[in-house]
Amino acid sequence: MVIVIAVLSVIVVVSQTSGKIPASKMLYTPRPVPASILHEITHVPSSSYNAVSTGLSEITPPAVLRSQPALVLSGKPGLFGVFGEFCPFCAAERWSVITSLSRFGTFTGIKTMQSSPIDTDPRTQTFEFATATYSSPYVSAALLEMFGQDKPTGTHPVIHSPTKVEEQLIERYDASSSTSSGTIPFFDVGNTVIFSGASFTPAFLKGLSRATIAAGLSDPSDPLTELILGASNYLSAGICSIDGGKPAAVCSSSGVRTAAKRLKLRG
Repeated sequence: MVIVIAVLSVIVVVSQTSGKIPASKMLYTPRPVPASILHEITHVPSSSYNAVSTGLSEITPPAVLRSQPALVLSGKPGLFGVFGEFCPFCAAERWSVITSLSRFGTFTGIKTMQSSPIDTDPRTQTFEFATATYSSPYVSAALLEMFGQDKPTGTHPVIHSPTKVEEQLIERYDASSSTSSGTIPFFDVGNTVIFSGASFTPAFLKGLSRATIAAGLSDPSDPLTELILGASNYLSAGICSIDGGKPAAVCSSSGVRTAAKRLKLRG
């Protein structure tokens, strides 16, 4: 299941679900991530990544494109992602995005979030990028939290609109049945490695707290960890393919090299 977005002169969303619930029960208040959880998601042991490798068969690998113009942001190889606070698939994907990007740089300002209580896999525990910033000596990342939380009617407002350049990236690279629509989550790694839709279903996170998921990342035998870090290795391999293979400790690790081999990425 995917969530469809349409890119025209403005961006609108087709609601995936409908329903009525008291407004007081709808909205989640983002909070700073507890220090212990933040450390666990941004400092996953290398041994866990390598033991997981490309994870379980339930992971959907990204697409690899050839001969595309390089995406450059602020003078560095560029990463561009689109997410929605209401979206359970985005909720799942953010775990892999945060763990992977933390291998190349530093997040600040991340806050907690949960997916919509009236969508599939309700209240999936996650984080949000609306208040986050990311810095890296290797790449630049634009993480667009486009849609907000659901309203009682099942609609979700646009809270941050893409730039014209970002609209063009969505139109060109977000896999869809037409040139005017695509899916979220969407993640473009240098116009070379493209994630359209979640790497794995949010059903695997059902009923789990943020603390439980984060603590499990040091255990590569945990099936959920295999999904999160397997997807993370694919994303890391994509980043290594556009940034000159830096840092070497990440790009030469066995988990990333296996992912790169499976994607047939040139080093």
